[in-house]
Amino acid sequence: MSLAIAGVVPRALAASARVRTARARPHTALRRRLRGAAPALAFFGEDDAYPSTLRPPMPLPEAVAVGLSCAASGAKTALAPPSDAWKPLTGAVAALALALDGAGFVAVSAVLSPGDDAGALARLFSELTIVAADGVCLLLAPLVALAVVQQVLPLLGEKILFDGARAAAVADADASSGASDAATARLSQTRLARLEALETSDGLGLQGLGVAASRTGTLASLTATAAPVGAAATLVPGVGPVLAASLAALVASYALSWELLDPYFDKKRFGFEQQDKIMWSNRFALCAFAAPFTVALAVPLFGPLATAVAQGAAGTALWRVLEPDAVGPGADRREEGGG
Repeated sequence: MSLAIAGVVPRALAASARVRTARARPHTALRRRLRGAAPALAFFGEDDAYPSTLRPPMPLPEAVAVGLSCAASGAKTALAPPSDAWKPLTGAVAALALALDGAGFVAVSAVLSPGDDAGALARLFSELTIVAADGVCLLLAPLVALAVVQQVLPLLGEKILFDGARAAAVADADASSGASDAATARLSQTRLARLEALETSDGLGLQGLGVAASRTGTLASLTATAAPVGAAATLVPGVGPVLAASLAALVASYALSWELLDPYFDKKRFGFEQQDKIMWSNRFALCAFAAPFTVALAVPLFGPLATAVAQGAAGTALWRVLEPDAVGPGADRREEGGG
């Protein structure tokens, strides 16, 4: 009996400690259980997976402001001058997106068109649903096209991203306020050296295919999870369609920013868990960065032409959101202290 009690007491104390830990961190425990249940819920990430070599995530509203500034200045930097890979990437994404749009429109019409005996209310609901589904096709087709092209022709997106990052490394350093000429030169040299090391990295190799599959599954499940929420939002009087469109654009922006940064993550050899955490931790900045490009890409026929601009602009987001060498007053001290 005493031996049995001696064995039970430590187990009970351990169980009590686990309960206290779960109560202290309910969201972490919940996220871990959900992560195993469905890929979409990996969207929540794990706090302890964030790489210490990257810049700490920015709080609101700074993150949104930085993200939008990356989109504006990054697009300008990417276009002056554009990368040599701009034309082939744009052509490949545009052609595939156009084909996906056409196939999506036909499928939506075939599945959702009302029957001949449908009443007026049923016809109205069906037509509204078709319009919403066509809008989703316009948002998703360029993203799917970009994801496919990134896997089939990975060097195109990689070259445009690093060309944009190279131009942004110099432009950001030149535009830094309060830094001496020596500090500006050191910052440019440090960034360019870091970029050269990234470009010569072997990357994930075949492991990248598994990471891409996990990312695709996560984003697809996330989209499927958000779809019924968006459909329910359309029922809200007055602002329903706006709410649904905003949710769709938010999910699409998150997916787009992840695809644009894929070459960077690959070269840094970040696995899926780390990429997932980096994206979620910087969701405000990266969604704000990608939002203008998401809207531009959804424009029929001409939207996919913005793909290469977005890919090049991601080079600016790379420095301002992820890489830790800050620009601005005090750059002298940060560079001398090793960042």
